[in-house]
Amino acid sequence: MKSVSSFFAFCKTNLRLLELAYLLSIAVIGVFLVYRVTPVSGVDEEFHFYRAQQIAQGNLLAQRYSGHMFGGGLDTSMLTWVRYFNANRDQHKPSDSNVAAQIAKDLENSKRDREVVHFPSTASYSPLMYIPSATAMIIANAGHGGVDTRYYAGRLGNLFGYIGMLALVLAVLPVGRLAVLALMTTPTSLHLATTYSADPVTNLGSMLFLACCLRARMAPPEDRKIWIRLIIALAAPLGLFKLTCSFLSLGCVLVPTNSFPTQRKYIQFCMTVVGLSLVSAVVWNGIYPFTPAHYWNTGGDPKVQILTMLEHPWSFVREIAETYRVGSHWWWEDAWGRFGGGPVPLFFKIGEGTGYVAIALIVLLTLADKRPIASPRSGAILIALGALYSLLTLLAFYVGFSHLGEDTVSGLQGRYFYISCAAILSGVLLFLPRQNKTYQTVCAGLLGAYFVCVAHVCIEATGIYARLWN
Repeated sequence: MKSVSSFFAFCKTNLRLLELAYLLSIAVIGVFLVYRVTPVSGVDEEFHFYRAQQIAQGNLLAQRYSGHMFGGGLDTSMLTWVRYFNANRDQHKPSDSNVAAQIAKDLENSKRDREVVHFPSTASYSPLMYIPSATAMIIANAGHGGVDTRYYAGRLGNLFGYIGMLALVLAVLPVGRLAVLALMTTPTSLHLATTYSADPVTNLGSMLFLACCLRARMAPPEDRKIWIRLIIALAAPLGLFKLTCSFLSLGCVLVPTNSFPTQRKYIQFCMTVVGLSLVSAVVWNGIYPFTPAHYWNTGGDPKVQILTMLEHPWSFVREIAETYRVGSHWWWEDAWGRFGGGPVPLFFKIGEGTGYVAIALIVLLTLADKRPIASPRSGAILIALGALYSLLTLLAFYVGFSHLGEDTVSGLQGRYFYISCAAILSGVLLFLPRQNKTYQTVCAGLLGAYFVCVAHVCIEATGIYARLWN
């Protein structure tokens, strides 16, 4: 309880009124999306839900089955309710809220058995990403909630976990807070946060690590000890988010060398942080390897791709360059207005026009917000980390998803680049001259306009879902 109080006290002290008001407004939209988006229709939501349900049942580790499959035994009553929506999705039929409510009621007194389900694409994920949703499901279950109550509790848990983590990132981040706030609250980000996606915890957990590194860089020497401890504490979880996230541990070099009594101590600190992150990533992925080409039958073969990359390096470089050239435009459209993970009509993209307005508003927020420090060296490190993360993301999909002979790396989505964009944006800000003044009225107007763009797209999306879930 004391830690919860300390969290709220820290956020209250370090968050500005404008940021709190925006977070509250976003939370209202989020609650609306939780109940208006068709159940298990989010981006890969069915499989994320299975993993969250597994963890809520107390099974933190997935079971291994033949054929490189992972999964586990899940509550049959929850599966029965979820499969009503899956069946309608597969038949391209809308779902009826009255029918869903009746199914939930009929299941109230049913015997709770377990059925083995294979969901390797998310069963291989660390439990960390599902703590908010699984915790809320446990609370709902303790209150004897029905299957529908438990399902929506998990969505709400993910939403409020996302809001809490975003508030913490903003409170720690010393520069670029309004721009990062806008970037991390696109309509697609909200859609992910209001379903069972693991992305909110992954993205914001990674950003929290980088924010602590940057805060240690800017803090006076007497205040750095707490941030150094937090950096070390976050190193292992960073590697458990994703293998690619472990390389963000290199952000520890942002901590000044004079924070330690000797150069040797500084090197030991950096090696400890990077080592913890890489070891946790390698160990977890060694036990639960993530091979999407196998799970999703893309035709890719990691061994063939690696061999091709080594034997024909220039062809590999051209494919990566072409992927950046072709993808840079539609990745933003995908990161701004993508909804759903199932077949059409449960998958759609909207808001292209407001997406361009949003980019302009993010740039203006970057310029109008307070910039208490300028540090080109720190900026260069963050830009390099952002670029490295995006390159590693492409490399991961080149090896693990794409098949031989493609012109570009396949399987990529805009949401995979939120961390890269936030790191690069923060880095660019550190190259700009210091600006101690905050243009409050201008920032409020820009953030208000951005909120209108987000709300407009979300309302349009719920209008589409209203035809599919009524």
